[in-house]
Amino acid sequence: MLRHSYAGLVGALAVALITVSASTASAQTTTVTAAWDRNTDALTAGYVVHYGTSPGTYQWSYDAGSQVSAQLTLNRGSIYYFVVRAYNTSAQQGPPSNEATIDLRTTTAAPTAQITATLQGTNAIVSWQTTNATSATINGATVALSGTSTVPVTATATFTIVARNAAGTTATQSATVTVTPVPAPTATITASLQNSTTALVSWQTANAVSATINGVGVSLTGSASVAVATTTTFTIIATSSTGATVTRSATVTVAPPTSPLPGAPTNMTVAVSGSRATFAWQLAATGGAPTGYLIDLGLSGTTQMLASGYNVGNITSVAADLPRGRYHARVRATNAAGTSGYSNLFQFKIGRTLVSPRGFTVTWIGTTAVMSWTAASADGAIEDVPTNYVLEAGTAPGLADVATVKLGRVTSFSAPIPSGTYYVRLRAENDYGDSDPTPDLVLVPPGAPGAPNTLVASRVNSTVNLRWNAPAGSSVGGYIIEAGSAPGLSDLARVQVGTATTFSAQAPVGTYYIRVRAVNGRGPGLPSNEVLVR
Repeated sequence: MLRHSYAGLVGALAVALITVSASTASAQTTTVTAAWDRNTDALTAGYVVHYGTSPGTYQWSYDAGSQVSAQLTLNRGSIYYFVVRAYNTSAQQGPPSNEATIDLRTTTAAPTAQITATLQGTNAIVSWQTTNATSATINGATVALSGTSTVPVTATATFTIVARNAAGTTATQSATVTVTPVPAPTATITASLQNSTTALVSWQTANAVSATINGVGVSLTGSASVAVATTTTFTIIATSSTGATVTRSATVTVAPPTSPLPGAPTNMTVAVSGSRATFAWQLAATGGAPTGYLIDLGLSGTTQMLASGYNVGNITSVAADLPRGRYHARVRATNAAGTSGYSNLFQFKIGRTLVSPRGFTVTWIGTTAVMSWTAASADGAIEDVPTNYVLEAGTAPGLADVATVKLGRVTSFSAPIPSGTYYVRLRAENDYGDSDPTPDLVLVPPGAPGAPNTLVASRVNSTVNLRWNAPAGSSVGGYIIEAGSAPGLSDLARVQVGTATTFSAQAPVGTYYIRVRAVNGRGPGLPSNEVLVR
């Protein structure tokens, strides 16, 4: 009765042999995997694999539990036969499945190997695969049985894989990457004088990734104008991607000047007639003979230049028509040896002159400045009656680089003042002209530092040394050094330094007007005395 009801436990051995591979433990054994279909009845509790070397006779068995496959390690050299039986919870086994066989009398399968190599930049990407192998080498070095590696290459390279199986049989394959040699870099350079103080340098490179001229990095191809004072050699070094270099040079020969540097012109004046301004100056008493003169013309109260270094030729007077406004002018002399220092700076105006406002004063309400004045008087002619007042504010005496505000016909004006030091003046104007400005009011919001004092300067070769005293009774967070080409200007340098009361810096030959200001959280204070450095 039980045997009859248990007949449903029998399974079918659908695929007895799934894989056969050589054991890594011994070349004399092989791992065999037997697999079968799972029973669908409710009585099966597990499976037993029976196997042996004769049909229907099974010397060995393996309890696979509830699994539907089993791995068995067998000795080579025989044919093996397999069946599987299901059992219930009482360990009763059902009928056997069909019988499956495997012939282990055959030899170990021969190994195979594949390898590829592709060039990627300066690297070779090497990929490989093997089958039926227990070890592999590439160019004599042991590698995994399959994999990918990045190998730097500088020349054509061949990669050879040798795959070996458990029986010692080998398979060999090769792959080659061809590396085209990087061509050597080339470079050319020329240099020619544009004038007595400037050289035009041009260069070209090929097969290079970087280039320098006299140690300074430059583009791979280009040209540049370079100031020269003496005979100069320009050397280009071009470098390729492999580090190879090539060097080329070019030289410009600068003849010594036939005459000394001219002295600065003197007594710069401007005579105005209507809209025409006539500029005149005198030849310096010392220095070489000039071959030309360079005029600077700018708007007064600003750093805006209408002409800078304009060459008027070898004359000492020139005229020009200008629109209504206020201007400043200066001149330099030039010859083959170079350019002189500046003449005096001359201020002038084009247009009718009105009467200036009077009594320009300021009072403070906190950090708000309240400025007031008395209206400018007129002689009764409409051309002399002001229709507007213009307030100018700057960071230095006479400058209007902060603000220029048209106020209308009022006699007071107030505004909050940010931290800092400001120079403020007032002028009257109408359609015919304007007045001279009032003297500068210096606006320093409460809390700003006072002026440093006793600024002194000395020059040793190209080094300028400054020394000053801190402002009394002021909190100082640092100092600002101002340098200009004329009194009150800071057009050459404006440098903030620490709290030390000394400063040294390299400066080329020239004339400098220097002053120093203290600065704190409320901004910069008033300037120190001004010193002249030549």
